[in-house]
Amino acid sequence: MKRFLLLFSLFTFLPGYAQVYERNVKLVIEALAADSLSKAEKLIQQTIQLDPERESNAVLYQYLGEIYQRGGQNSQALDAYTKGIALVKPQPAAAKHPISLAGLLLGRASLHLMMNNPERALLDYDKLLATDPDNEEALFFRAFIYSGQRRNREARTDYDHLLKVNPMHEDARLGLAILNSKDGRPREAMEQLDALIQLYPTHARHYLARCGLYEQRREYERAIQDVERAIECEPDNPECYLTRASLYLAMKKKRLAGQDCRTAISLGASGSHVASILEKTR
Repeated sequence: MKRFLLLFSLFTFLPGYAQVYERNVKLVIEALAADSLSKAEKLIQQTIQLDPERESNAVLYQYLGEIYQRGGQNSQALDAYTKGIALVKPQPAAAKHPISLAGLLLGRASLHLMMNNPERALLDYDKLLATDPDNEEALFFRAFIYSGQRRNREARTDYDHLLKVNPMHEDARLGLAILNSKDGRPREAMEQLDALIQLYPTHARHYLARCGLYEQRREYERAIQDVERAIECEPDNPECYLTRASLYLAMKKKRLAGQDCRTAISLGASGSHVASILEKTR
């Protein structure tokens, strides 16, 4: 809703033909609020054509990119975000400006990640953090990418920064715990996961992460307790059953592992994801 109000405020009190532009913008806002994406898409395209070089079209391009992204039209979404970014004029660091690059850059970066192009996503996160160093979404996803690339020191720097900005950022706390586990700091990882479970006792993913640490230590009974708590929290989550299946294999309980694999498939797990585990149960 805040973004809708921003969009509306950009086009009020405009002379001449701009009244048509303003009217169209109101219709776009109404269509988006009603989740009528097809109608909003057509209206946005018509509105942009009224004045294609207008800087305020950047906001419309952001919405257009989001609509395309939700519809799985990735190339069109990428084109919309990029056109919106190109319209935003550079501003002095201290200047207040109604058109922000943040939403466009975050949208395009998330799309690059969906398209398995983390290097391009990093470029967008870097650009955003250069002017908005405390942006939580950019910090988290840049840390996530760094961790996947085994750039652990850089990932840790971003997680630490994010947790200074927002000490209760759940995803960052979990990400740092997983990073510590990978980085040979199991005690720190365990302490962080214990704290997360105390704070969020109904969130299955924290139990699954701690289960992994217990499995590494071959503390199988504790690992089983955690994965069963995860299943209690989210009985329809196939990942819980796949985690327990892997654990059962480590405990040489192939029949139970096979049962959990079949349960995971019935809950929507990808067959290819399950296949490697199921093969070991035979």
